[in-house]
Amino acid sequence: MGAAADCETIGAGFLGQPVNTLTTLAFVLAGVVLIGLRPDRRWVGIGLAATGVGSFLFHGPMPPGGEWAHDVTLAWLIAIVSGIGSRWERLTHFPTLLVMAVVFGIVPVVADPVAFVMTGLALLTILRRDRSRPILAPLLLLAAVAVYGRLGATGGPLCDPGSVLQPHGVWHVGSALAVAWWTVAYSDRSTTRR
Repeated sequence: MGAAADCETIGAGFLGQPVNTLTTLAFVLAGVVLIGLRPDRRWVGIGLAATGVGSFLFHGPMPPGGEWAHDVTLAWLIAIVSGIGSRWERLTHFPTLLVMAVVFGIVPVVADPVAFVMTGLALLTILRRDRSRPILAPLLLLAAVAVYGRLGATGGPLCDPGSVLQPHGVWHVGSALAVAWWTVAYSDRSTTRR
């Protein structure tokens, strides 16, 4: 179903879904800001920016391979975030990107289920490490925009294909903010606990 599942009408221009396309830039902005604020967490910033580029291609010009770029970069970001502070953190950088690129290229139908499972595992990993208020606030934001985004998917009760307020676009902005916020909060807490 591709981008059609994200409710917004797909037009013929360069920005196939203008709202959903432009809101992907929140990931790029969050990534750049995070790299500036926390150079020690540059991989999360790189993952955020890559997710923004992949999503921009998917919702905007929609070239062949755009959905693949979207799926690979989003799953990669989830892997990077779940790996922070673990002994396998370095594997979440280029090795994971390469594996996902190959697997999603060969078997694209596994991308959504893999991302769903990875998200659940990432949340469990994060909550196992730390359940403090500074950590929970960005996770609650992420949960809220995820629910809102799902309710606004094509066929959902909040879907209005012609609206300027697209729930999937809200998910883009809220998710980018939540990941950057969580990364800073987690990094700050892990630094103060040493």
